[in-house]
Parts: sequence; C-alpha cells; structure tokens
Amino acid sequence: MAQAHKSRKSIAATPAGKRKLREAQNLSSGKRITYEDIEEILDFQVSRSTIERFFRGKAVDIDNATCITQILGLKLEDVVDLSPMRKRP
Repeated sequence: MAQAHKSRKSIAATPAGKRKLREAQNLSSGKRITYEDIEEILDFQVSRSTIERFFRGKAVDIDNATCITQILGLKLEDVVDLSPMRKRP
C-alpha cells in the first residue's frame, strides 16, 4: 500500500469517480464501509476529513487518494483523471 503524505501532487475524483467511490462503499453483505472504517483500515495515516474531501470531489494528495481507492478495491485511474499528470515532463 502506498505511504500517505509522500508527494505533494493533488488530485480530485471526477463526477463518475465519485459515483464509483460511493458504489464501492456498499459491501456485498449489504453493509456500508464508512469514512471511519477506511480511516481505521489505513491505520489513521489518512484522516477522516481527507477521506470525506476525496469523496466530495475535492483535491487531496495523490498518495492519500491511492490509499483510499486501494482499500475500496478500485484503481486510481477509474476514479480520477490522470491525463494532466501524464503530460507533465
């Protein structure tokens, strides 16, 4: 799992990515993974407020976004638009 707070590049979930995040919160058992559950699984390396911001489509550190998407079984590129980052030299 990626270490939180390593880089200083920020990214935000796209509208479609926000929907995927919400869908991934729902477990097959019918239960829902909460922001607090994600925070605890990440051993409190990513704060609940950061997780909440990412779900609302606000920019967060790329390492934090990677951690959150991995916990939910998603790929980062399914949730954010990485094309601007690929264009950087």
